[in-house]
Amino acid sequence: MRPIQLKMTAFGPYKGTEIVDFRELKDNRLFVISGATGAGKTTIFDGICFALYGQASGEDRTDIRAMRSDFADDAVQTAVELIFEIHNRTYRIMRQIPYMKQGNKSETTARSEFYELTENGEVPLVDRQIVSEINKKAEELIGFTQAQFSQIVMLPQGEFRKFLTSDTENKETIMRKIFKTDQYREIVEQLKVKKDDAQSALTKEMQLSEGHIGQIPSLLPERESSVFTVLANEHYNVNQVVQGLEEELAYYQENTVVVKKSYEEAYTKHTKMLEMYHDAKGMNDRFVELQQKELALNGLVENLPVMERKEQQLADAERAVSISEIEMQFLALKEEVVAKSKDLQKAKHAVQIATENMEDAEHHFHIEGGRKVEREKLTESLIRLKDYLPAVSSLSAKENALDLLEKENVRLEKELAITIVKTEEENGRLESLKSEIDTFEGRLISYDERIDQLNEVNEKCKVLDEFFAIQNRMIVLEKEKGVHEKNYKICKSEYEAVEQLWLDNQAAMLAESLIDGESCPVCGSEHHPVKSHKTIEVAVSREQLEAEKERLKEVEGQFRNATITYQNTVEQVKSIEKEMNRLTMEVDKNNLHERKIYLETEVAVLRNERKVLVELKEKVKEQEMVAARFLTNKSEIERTLFQQQSSYDTQLAVLQSTLQTIPEDVRILSILRQRIAETEKSKTELDHAWETVQKVREQVVQQLTTAKSAEAHARKSLEEVEVKRDLAENRFKEALQQSAFPTEVAYRESKMTEADRSSLKEQVAEFKLRLHTLREAVAELRLLLEGKEMVDLGKLERKVIELKNDYEDALTDYNASSEYEKTAFGLKEKLVESSAKVIELERIYGKITELYDVVRGQNGLKLSFERYIQIEYLERIIQSANERLKEMSNGQFVLNRSDRQEVRGRQSGLGLDVYDAYTGQTRDVKTLSGGEKFNASLCLALGMADVIQSFQGAVSIDTMFIDEGFGSLDEESLNKAIDTLIDLQKSGRMIGVISHVEELKAAFPATLEVRKSKEGHSHAEFSIK
Repeated sequence: MRPIQLKMTAFGPYKGTEIVDFRELKDNRLFVISGATGAGKTTIFDGICFALYGQASGEDRTDIRAMRSDFADDAVQTAVELIFEIHNRTYRIMRQIPYMKQGNKSETTARSEFYELTENGEVPLVDRQIVSEINKKAEELIGFTQAQFSQIVMLPQGEFRKFLTSDTENKETIMRKIFKTDQYREIVEQLKVKKDDAQSALTKEMQLSEGHIGQIPSLLPERESSVFTVLANEHYNVNQVVQGLEEELAYYQENTVVVKKSYEEAYTKHTKMLEMYHDAKGMNDRFVELQQKELALNGLVENLPVMERKEQQLADAERAVSISEIEMQFLALKEEVVAKSKDLQKAKHAVQIATENMEDAEHHFHIEGGRKVEREKLTESLIRLKDYLPAVSSLSAKENALDLLEKENVRLEKELAITIVKTEEENGRLESLKSEIDTFEGRLISYDERIDQLNEVNEKCKVLDEFFAIQNRMIVLEKEKGVHEKNYKICKSEYEAVEQLWLDNQAAMLAESLIDGESCPVCGSEHHPVKSHKTIEVAVSREQLEAEKERLKEVEGQFRNATITYQNTVEQVKSIEKEMNRLTMEVDKNNLHERKIYLETEVAVLRNERKVLVELKEKVKEQEMVAARFLTNKSEIERTLFQQQSSYDTQLAVLQSTLQTIPEDVRILSILRQRIAETEKSKTELDHAWETVQKVREQVVQQLTTAKSAEAHARKSLEEVEVKRDLAENRFKEALQQSAFPTEVAYRESKMTEADRSSLKEQVAEFKLRLHTLREAVAELRLLLEGKEMVDLGKLERKVIELKNDYEDALTDYNASSEYEKTAFGLKEKLVESSAKVIELERIYGKITELYDVVRGQNGLKLSFERYIQIEYLERIIQSANERLKEMSNGQFVLNRSDRQEVRGRQSGLGLDVYDAYTGQTRDVKTLSGGEKFNASLCLALGMADVIQSFQGAVSIDTMFIDEGFGSLDEESLNKAIDTLIDLQKSGRMIGVISHVEELKAAFPATLEVRKSKEGHSHAEFSIK
C-alpha cells in the first residue's frame, strides 16, 4: 500500500480541509514529519489509519469521535479521504465521523465510500457502501488487519517498544491479533466444552445406574437372597448386583410356572360351576314368565266385549265420512255469501264518500285559479331582488377587506417601530462581543509560546526524573555489587583452601605409595630422596572439591551479573547526562518542577481563555446572524407596508363605484336576503296551493271512478255465490236421505275426526294382535315346562362365589410373580447397559481431559498449544531481527527467546533475552538502555514485517511510518538507524518518521512541516531539499 493523497476535513487540529499530497515527494522515499508538540504530526498517521480501518493508529485513541476538530465550524462534516495505490491500481476511500450539531438531539449521518479509480471513472468496490462491507474489503485488499497494520506499516507512538519488553501474556495477545491464532485458542474452548459435556454425561449415567440399583428394594419384595445381601453391604459393585438380579430372575421364573398351574385349575372349576348356575337360573326364569303371561291373557279375555263395541263405533264413523265432505262444501258457501254481502255494503259507502270529495275539490280549484296575476307579480319581484345579490355580497366582502387592510397597516407600523429598536440593540451586542474577542486575542498571543515552554519543561522533567530514578538504582546496585564481590572473595578463599587441602592429601597418598627403585607416576624418577611426610588430617574427596568449585562458579556468576547490571546502569546515567547536556539542563529538580507547575497553571488559564474565545466567536457568528435577521425583517416589513397601503387605496375606489348601482334599502346583505326569502316564501306558498288543488282534483276523480267500479263487481260476485250455495244445500240433503242413518242427529253423533278414527283403529288392531300372541306363548311355555320343577339357586350361587375367590387369589399370585420376573429382568438389562455406558464414558472423559490439559498449557513447561504455534512465529521474527541488530550494535547484541518459566505458575515461552557478546552474558531485554531498546525494537518490528510478508506472499509492504523518539540514540547509533532506514527505502519502500532530531532532518531529503497558527489550528506542507 502506497499513499498518494490524504485529505482531512475538521480532523484533529486541522480546522478546514488539509491536503497532504505525497506525490510532491517525487522520487524521494524518505521524509521527516516535523512540528511543535501538539501541532498534529501523529494526526496524519491517525488520518491514514482511520481512512483504511475506521480506527486511530494508537490504542490510547479508541474514541474516534474525539478526533473531530475543536476549531471546526458547526456546519462542517468531519471526514478523511485517502487515495492510495496497490499493485499499480489506484483506490479512493472516504469515511466521515458523526457528530452532534448545535440544537440537534441526534448525531449527523456518517457516510463511507470505497472506489477504484479507473480511466472510465470511479468503480464501487462493494455492493453496499456500509462500514462492515468496506472494512472487510479494505482488509482483503491491503492484506492486513488493523492490528497487523499498526505493527508493520504504521508504528504508533508508545506501541513501538511494547512487543520487546512485554511479558509472555501481553506478547501472546499481540501475536494473536497479528497472526490470527484465535483458532487455536478456540480449540481449547471447544475441548473445554467437550470435557464438560463428557463429564456431565458420565455423571448423569452414573446417577442413572445408582437410580436403577436404588429401585430394587421398592420394586422387588425383600427375601433372603444374594441381591438383598449385597445391597445391605456399605460397599458393592454393579457386577455383584447384576449377579444377584440373575438369581432373582431364575427364582421368579420357576415360581411363575407353579402359580400359573394352580390358577388354571381353579379357573376350570369355577367355569363349570358357573355354567350349572346359569342353566338352573334359566329354567326358573321360564316358570316365572309362564305365570306372568297367563295373568296378562286372562285380563285381555275380560276386556273382549268392550273392544267389540269400539269396533262397531269405528264402522259408523267410516260411513259418515262421505256425507261430511258434502256438508263441509255447503257450510263454506254459506259463509262466503255472508262475506260477499258485507263487501257490497262497503263499496256503496265508498261511492258516497268519493262523490262528496269531488264537490269540495272543484270548489278549491276555482278559487286558486283566480290568483294567477298575484303569482306573476311575485315572480318579477324575486328576479329583480336576486339581480342585486352578487353586488351586495361583494360589497360586504370589500368593506371587510378594507377594515382588515386598515388594521394590518396599523399593526405593521407598530411592528416596524419595534424592529428598528431591536435592530439597533442587536448591533450594539455584536460590537460588544467583537470588543471582548479583541481583548482575549491580545491575551492569547503568548499561548503557543507557553505551550512550547511547557512541552520543553515536561521533557526535561521526564529526563530528570529518569535520571534520579536510575541514579538511585545505581546506588542500590553498587551496594549489591559490593556484597556479591565480598561473597565472591570469601568463596574463592574457601575454595583455594579446600583445593590446597585436597592437593596435600593427594601428595601424602602418593608419597605413601612410592617405593625406592620404582618410577614415580608423576615425574618418572626411580629415586625419591625428599618424600612428603604430611599426613591426611582432613579427608577431602573429589566430589567435595567439585561441589566447592560449582559453588564458586555460581557466586562468581552472581558477582559478574551484578557488575554488568551496575555498569549498564552507569552507562544509562551517562546517556541521560548527555541528553541533559543536549537539553541544557541543570540538576535542580525543585526549580524545574516549580517552573512546570507555574507553566501548567498559566497554560490552563490560557486554555480556558481560548475555550472562552472559541465560544465568543461562536456567539459572534450567532449574533451576526441575529442582527442580519432583524435587518432583513425590517426591510421586509417596510416593503409589506407599502404594498398594503396601495391595495387599500385601490379597493376603496372600487367600493365607492359599486354603491352607486344599488338602492339604499337593500345595500345591507342581510336585509336583501330577508326580502328575497320573504318573496320566495310567498311565491312558493301560492305555487304550492295551485299545484295541490290540481293534484287533489285529479285524485278525487280517480277515486270516484274506482269506487263505482268496485260496487258493480261486488254486486255481481254476491249473486254468483248465492247460486252456488243453493246447489250445495240440495246435494247435502240428498246424500243424507240416501245414507243408512235414520236421522240427521244420528249422522252427527256418528261423526269423528280423522285423528280419533286413526286412534280407535290402532287400539282395535293392537288388542287383537296381543291376544293372539299371548295365547301362542302360553301354549308354548306349558309344553316346554311339562314335567319340570323350580331349582334352589342360593346354594349354587354360594358355591360359584367360593370358587371365584379361589381362582382370583391364584390369579393375583400369578400376576405378582410374573411382574416380579419382568421387573428383575428389566433391572438387570438396564444395569448391564448402564454399566457398559459408564465404562465407555469414563474412557472418553479421560482422553478429552488429558488432551484439554495438554493444549491449554497445564503441563510442566506451562506451554499452551496456541503459544507453541506462536513460538514458531517468534523464532522467525527473532532470526530476521538479529540480522539487522548485529549490524546496528556492531555485533554486540543478539536477541534470544527465553526458556525461563514465569513465577507463580504464570504462562511462559514468549519472553525475550539479549546476549551481550562483550560480556558473554545473557540478560533480560528490560536491562537495555533507552537507545539500545529503540534499536532492538526497530529491528524486531522490521523482522515481524519480514515474517508476515513471507506468510502472506501476495501482500506488498511499500510504506512504513514510524512515530518514535530517535532522540534517545547517541550519534553512532543514530547513524546506524538511519543507514537501516536508507537500506529499507532502497528496496522500494516509502518511509516517514516523526522526529525532532536535527541530524535526522538533515539526513532525510524531504520534510513534512506541521505548523500551528495563532488561533491554534494547524497546516501541513512538504519541503523538498
